[in-house]
Amino acid sequence: MRVLNLLWPGDQNEPVLPEFDIFNRQTHYIDVYNKGKGSISYTFSTEDPWIKIDKTKGPFGFDDRLLVTVDWKKIQKGMNHATVKISGADNNITVGIKAFNPAEVTPESLTGFVEGNGYVSIEAEHFTRRTMMGTKHWSKIEDYGHTLSAMRATAEVDAAPSVPGKDSPCLEYQMYLFNAGTLDVSSVFSPTLNFMSGRSMQYAISFDNDVPQVITLVPEAYNARNGNADWEKCVSDNRRISHSSHVVRTTGYHTLKIFMIDPGVVLQKIIVNSGDLKPSYLGPPESYFKTADINK
Repeated sequence: MRVLNLLWPGDQNEPVLPEFDIFNRQTHYIDVYNKGKGSISYTFSTEDPWIKIDKTKGPFGFDDRLLVTVDWKKIQKGMNHATVKISGADNNITVGIKAFNPAEVTPESLTGFVEGNGYVSIEAEHFTRRTMMGTKHWSKIEDYGHTLSAMRATAEVDAAPSVPGKDSPCLEYQMYLFNAGTLDVSSVFSPTLNFMSGRSMQYAISFDNDVPQVITLVPEAYNARNGNADWEKCVSDNRRISHSSHVVRTTGYHTLKIFMIDPGVVLQKIIVNSGDLKPSYLGPPESYFKTADINK
């Protein structure tokens, strides 16, 4: 049997499917495979009525895929734990299942994004609120970036750097977090250069009413000459990932704010890691969100 890229019998880790949650209503799968010749039979069983699978038994030749979902009408509030048993060819494998149905917030009551599987993944254009400052603003670039689009910090080329809290346009992203503590935020920007003489390229970021952190994307003296490995990687990846660390002391609703300082900065995606983010090239798919004020 195979769950993701792990194999049983044989692997020392306990087989556990990725977590289910009521917002994303995932479908996960278990691969059952034949190591010998001819066909074999298997059975699938569980004592928990909220676990749904597309088949409970079957003969097969080489391999078979079992699709597992959750009946959310039958599940209790909170974190639910269960197991499923797969038997066949003298092997019995028990697979753990976790399904999260929080009492604090529901798909109907949610406003903004919601944490799931230890992260919040956000496409830049899906802000909860956008604040403009005269001619300074964040503007959307359709179909640009790795996954959806981008938001560009826009102002006159010779405009002075904006000051967060004073004259800085701001993108706000409301989210519901189930984990408090230190969060790592990966802000994915497009590659850009220090095209204004004597200035670096900066933005600022904060949670809620914290003092914004000013982050330098491109230093004032940056030189994109041949052989600059940093610039070559940014161009080949078509992105520059900027990390910031934040402390959130309570669970519940919080608002992430991205402030413009210099024009020409282009934001593609934001990933808030609360501790369980898995490595990937494009980052995780966008988290579940619902907001009535989106793109206003």
